[in-house]
Amino acid sequence: MIAARPWRAALLAIAFVVGPCGEAAATAATTDPYDTEVVLTSADLAQHLTRMPDAEFGSTPVSGEPVINVNAGVRYQQIHGFGAAMTDTSAWLIERRVPSAAREALIGELFGRGGIHLNFLRIPMGASDFTHDGRPYTYDDVPAGASDPSLRHFSIAHDRAYILPALLQALAENSRTAFLASPWTPPAWMKANDSLGNAGDRGALLASALGPWARYFVAFLQAYARAGVPIGAITPQNEPGTPTLYPGLNLPAETEASWIAHHLVPALAGAGLHPKIYAGDLGWGPNHGGYLRTDIFGPSGGALAGVSWHCYFGAPGVMSALRQVAPRLDEIVDECSPGLITPTPTSEIVIASLRNWASTVALWNLALDPTGGPVQPPNHGCPGCVGLARIDERSRTVSLTRAYYQLGQASTFIAPGAHRIAATHFVSYTYPRSGVNVVTPGLDDVAVRNPDGSIVLAAYDNAPFTVRFAVRWRGRELRYVLAPRAMATFEWNRT
Repeated sequence: MIAARPWRAALLAIAFVVGPCGEAAATAATTDPYDTEVVLTSADLAQHLTRMPDAEFGSTPVSGEPVINVNAGVRYQQIHGFGAAMTDTSAWLIERRVPSAAREALIGELFGRGGIHLNFLRIPMGASDFTHDGRPYTYDDVPAGASDPSLRHFSIAHDRAYILPALLQALAENSRTAFLASPWTPPAWMKANDSLGNAGDRGALLASALGPWARYFVAFLQAYARAGVPIGAITPQNEPGTPTLYPGLNLPAETEASWIAHHLVPALAGAGLHPKIYAGDLGWGPNHGGYLRTDIFGPSGGALAGVSWHCYFGAPGVMSALRQVAPRLDEIVDECSPGLITPTPTSEIVIASLRNWASTVALWNLALDPTGGPVQPPNHGCPGCVGLARIDERSRTVSLTRAYYQLGQASTFIAPGAHRIAATHFVSYTYPRSGVNVVTPGLDDVAVRNPDGSIVLAAYDNAPFTVRFAVRWRGRELRYVLAPRAMATFEWNRT
């Protein structure tokens, strides 16, 4: 069983005890814009999305402590939402290794209003490295040496067994869930190495496959729409040009830009499809800037809705740098597995991404087993990878991870359509080397204004010591203390 969040259970209990009169009084009290609710997740999870005593804004100025000045008059990007990836592994664990009652509870905790209310899912188009049986696949696999340029053998039958059911359950729980699809590889017959992998970066797309590959996207989008899962956005390729033994593709920037403009967009338009196209799908590393500039200012530039990022091999400042040269483009973080490359926690990934213009923040696998798998060999599991849910295949039990609660500190309170607003900042984002936190020690924070006018401030103590600070809004201040590695969310100005 998955336990209810302590703060939610407490609120339900209060509503039951006080009755109608008490409820009316509570409603009236919340009209004071300075009434501030606080929810906390501690490092040891002794508190996990736990409702704490309300904080109080006072008129006495605070001195000698850092002050977060929140100014709703200065607006930045609109925020669309939060989520994770429904990989083959995640869907199989959820659908095939969790009893029905627990599965329903898990979907509620992930996507329901009583849970952390995720509203974004990334879907691999075919296999990624996370497949439950270790076997890669696409939707048009044919015998070695054969080809299928007319896509006569295209089929999403593989996904009907457990991936589509899991996606449909998420959509039923939250009808506003947005889906982004990303391929790891075309079918082997479209590639120079006749393999789904990209060992030695030899898996380039054949010139003869440019048209069929675009039509493959069309077939996928149409098939998923018929199955009840509308795909609103796509990326042309996951981590293009990354040598991998698991599914991958060597797709140079110039080739991708030309293919988008001359094959993908015409094929989509001809079918009456207009998904948002996000270029990149690469890490934060500085070497990726040239790749993205080629996409932006090359022939595909006008077709792009934005750029997608992964939180690897760099710092989030690259997103702000891109914003300076291409403010039209939406930026999203569509993959991040905290702990895989750096020890940067989920709390910091969320805050740092939002502070650097991300409109969407999504972690990697929605669910994994205790070993960080199953995955395609020779990976033998991913010890640094942690899903939002941990599913034990043997006992068929589910537990929610620290990543779940830390992501929930944002997703539960920041509504789609919110805008990031100005708030004082005290840390820096750097990438000295692999294995090092990309955020300097100290207090980090981000503030937003929800569509209903409420203000949400998420603050995280990214230091091994306790942090004391104040929050200033409209001339008043509240004081708070955060233990090391604790994250607090403050909400006020509610109507």
